[in-house]
Amino acid sequence: MSDVAPKSQRKSQIEEAQLVNVVLRYFKLAGVAVGVWLSGYLNFSPSWILFGLILYVWKERQGQRKKLQIEIRQDTARDEQKAILARVEDLPSWVHFPEVERAEWFNKILDQIWPFIGGYVKELLTNSIQPKIQASHAQMASFVFTKIDLGDIPPRIGGVKVYTKNVRRDEIYMDLDIIYSSDCDLMVKLKGMNMGIKDLQIRGTMRVILKPLISRMPLFGGLSVFFLNNPSIDFNLKGIADAFDLPGLREMVEDIIAEQIANIMVLPNRIAVPMIEGLNLSLLKYPPPEGVLRIYMIEARNLVSADVALLGKGKSDPYAVLKFGPEKFKTKVINNSVNPEWNEVFETIIDCKDAQVIDLEIRDEDPGSKDDKIGTAAIDISSSASNGTLDTWLPLENVKKGDVHIKLVWMYLANDPIVLEKTMKQVDTSTELATCVLMVNLDSAKDLPRMRKQIAEPSPYVVLSLGPKMFETEEKPNTDSPVWEKPFRFLVHNPQIQKLDLQIQKLDLQILDKKNPKESLGDLTIPLKSLLSAPDMTLDQNFSLKNSGLDSKINMRLCLRILTTENNPAWRSEGTILNTNSSSVDPPAAQKEGTTSPDSAQKSKVEPAKTTASGVDPVIKKVEVTQINAAKPEGQVIPPASSGGPNTVTSTEVRQRKTKSSPVPAESDAKGAFGRGRIQLTFRYSAQRQKLVVVVHKCQNLLPCDSDNLADPYVKMYLLPDKSSSGKRKTQVVKNNLDPVFDETFEFSLKQEEIADRDLELTIRNDTKFFSSNIKVMGVVTIDLSKMDISKAATEWFDLHPEDSDDAEKPVSVESDVEFLE
Repeated sequence: MSDVAPKSQRKSQIEEAQLVNVVLRYFKLAGVAVGVWLSGYLNFSPSWILFGLILYVWKERQGQRKKLQIEIRQDTARDEQKAILARVEDLPSWVHFPEVERAEWFNKILDQIWPFIGGYVKELLTNSIQPKIQASHAQMASFVFTKIDLGDIPPRIGGVKVYTKNVRRDEIYMDLDIIYSSDCDLMVKLKGMNMGIKDLQIRGTMRVILKPLISRMPLFGGLSVFFLNNPSIDFNLKGIADAFDLPGLREMVEDIIAEQIANIMVLPNRIAVPMIEGLNLSLLKYPPPEGVLRIYMIEARNLVSADVALLGKGKSDPYAVLKFGPEKFKTKVINNSVNPEWNEVFETIIDCKDAQVIDLEIRDEDPGSKDDKIGTAAIDISSSASNGTLDTWLPLENVKKGDVHIKLVWMYLANDPIVLEKTMKQVDTSTELATCVLMVNLDSAKDLPRMRKQIAEPSPYVVLSLGPKMFETEEKPNTDSPVWEKPFRFLVHNPQIQKLDLQIQKLDLQILDKKNPKESLGDLTIPLKSLLSAPDMTLDQNFSLKNSGLDSKINMRLCLRILTTENNPAWRSEGTILNTNSSSVDPPAAQKEGTTSPDSAQKSKVEPAKTTASGVDPVIKKVEVTQINAAKPEGQVIPPASSGGPNTVTSTEVRQRKTKSSPVPAESDAKGAFGRGRIQLTFRYSAQRQKLVVVVHKCQNLLPCDSDNLADPYVKMYLLPDKSSSGKRKTQVVKNNLDPVFDETFEFSLKQEEIADRDLELTIRNDTKFFSSNIKVMGVVTIDLSKMDISKAATEWFDLHPEDSDDAEKPVSVESDVEFLE
C-alpha cells in the first residue's frame, strides 16, 4: 500500500503538469491569433508582423545557442575529462599553460561541501541581504527572495598558478582560473512581480594574496581576494525579467550586473579578510597602486566601411572605447572617415600591472540603432610598464583589416616633494595631464550631531570633491558613528602648489544626512600643500569637523604621490602591515627593495667569468643585456641598440663570437655579416591572449636594388611551417630608402607549448613591377623561437643573409651572443 500511494501521486502530478502545458500552449496560440486580428482591425502595416517574426526567430536562435553553451559548460563541470575529449574550445587554463597546475583535489572537496555552502548562502541572502535591500529604498520594501537554489554544480578551479619569482619572503601570490557554470535558480518578488535569473555563468582569473607570513597559526596574517580583470558573465532571465532579453536591453542588464561585481571585487576593489589581531587592514585592503598609465589614442587606419554608400566607397563614423577593470574611456566620434585621428589622452591608476589587460574596441556610431563593432584589440599593461613607453600600431582582431595607433606611457609614484617641480615643467598645461595622485581612505566618523527637531539618529553619507572630480559614499542608516571603510583616488591634473599667482587646490569633504540632505552634519577642507610637509607625504589621523558637534571627528588616511617617469625603488615602500613582533620575516626596513607584484621586474644577468690559477678563464661567456626600468625618451618604443655601435653592448668592450650554432664571419659591422644589412625586431608572448607579438622596428644598410641605388623595401613574414596566405604578415612599403623605419606590430595566434617547434621566417623584399629586372629579395632571416626568451619583451638586431644561404635557420643576433675581451 505504501508503494501504491506514491505511484498514484506521481501519476497525478504528471497529468496536472501536462494539463498546465496544454492550457498555456492554447493561450499562447490564442494570443497570437488575437494579435493578428488586432493588427488587421487597427489597419497596422504587415511589416509589424514581419518585425515580430524576425525578433522571435532571433530570440529563439539566441536561446538555443546559449542553451548549448550552458550544457557544454555544465558537462565540463560534471565530468571534465569527458567534456575535454568532446570539445576543445573550453579547455581549462592548465592545458594551455605549463606553469598552471591542476587543483582537482580542491574541486573534489568543494563538490562535497557544496550542499552545505548552498544552505549557508540561502540563510545569508534571507537573513542579511534581504533586510538590507528592503531598507535601502522605500520602493524596495516589498522585496523578498521567493526561491534560492544554487543547483548541483559547484564552481571549479580550472588551474592554479603560484608565483615564486619577484615576490617577497613574507607573501604568497596565487592566480586561480574560476569556472562557475551553474544550474542555479534564483527568484525574487517585488511589488507582486516575479523575476529572476538561472544558469549563471562566470569565468575569470582571481588573484589570492596571503600576507604577511607569520610564525604562528594560521601562518599568514591576512587574505586578499580580487579579480584582475572583469570576469565574463552570462545568464538566462526568468519571469518578468525575461522581457529584457532583447537586443540592447540585455546588454544593459549585463552591464549593470558586471558593474556591481566590479564594484565589489575587481581591481581596485578587493575583499580583504584579517586572520589575526594587530593587522593593519587598510594596507591589506587598500595597498598603494603601482603607477599611472597614460593612454594616447592617436589614430586608426584602413578601417572597414560600416556605412554603405550608394555612390563611391562607404565610410564609417568611428570612435574608440577602452575598458580597463571598472574604468571605461570613450573618444570623440570622427564622422565619415576610415582613417580617423583622435589625438586624445586618458589616464588611469594601475594597481597590478603584471596581469591586467586593456580591451580596446573601435565602433561605428549609428544614431537610433546599436553601434557596429568594427574591430577589437587587447594591450598588456606589463609591456609599457617594463619599457616605460610603448608607441605602436596594433592590428585589429575579428575584422578583415584595420590598425590602431596607440601610445602608452608609464608613470611611477614618488614620495619626494622635490620631484614635483620637475614634473610640472614636463607637463604641458594645455593637455591637463595629471601630475599627482591623491589617495583617500575614508574610515569612519564619530559623535555626529542630530539635526534640529529630529529625535532619531541621522543616516549620514559623505561627499568628497577635488576640482571637477566628485565621489559619494553609501548611506549608513540610523547611526551617529558610521563606518564606511572606502577608498577614493583623485588624479590631480595640476596641483598648482608653489605657484603664488594661482589658487591652491584642496580636498573638500561634506557629511550630509539622507533624511535631510539640505543640511550639513559637518564639513572639512584640507589643502594639498599640507601633505608636502607631512612624513612620507601622508596624514593618517582623526580630523575635527567644522560646523558640527564639539566632539565630531572623521578618521581618514590621505596620501599624496607625484607622477614621474623616473624609477626609484625607495619610492615603493608599503609600510608596516603587521603591528606585532611575532612575524617570522624580516622587518620592512630590512626587506629587499622592489615591487610586491609577481613577475613585474626585469633584471640583467651577467654570468660571472670562471677563474683559474692564471687568472680569467678564456672560455667565452654569454651575456644577457636588458635595460632595467630606465627612463625612456618620449615616443621611444623599445630600448635601441647600444649607443657605442653594433659591436658595443655595455661600457665593457665586447664583440660577437663565432660559435658552432652560428657559422658566420666573426666580425660583423653595421652592414651585417653578409653585407646585406640588419633588421631590428622585438618579440613578446602574451600568455593572457595566447599571442606571439612581433614588432618590426627598422632595417639598416639594405642592399641597393634599383638603378638609382635605392630600393622600396617591405618585410614579409611567416610562422613556419605555415606558409599559407592566412599566415602571412606584411609591412607597408617604404619608398626609396635603404634604412627604412616600419614600427609595425604583428600578432600570431600560438599556444605556449607550440613555441619550441616553430620558426619565424622574415624576407625583406623590394617592391618591383612584374617584369622588372631589379633585385626582388634583399635578404632573409629565419629565427628559431625555441632559442628566444619571449617571456618578456626582448629587442635584438639580426643580420640578413642571401635567400639561398645554408645558414637560414642560424641568424646572427648582435646583442644576444657576446663575449668579454680582457
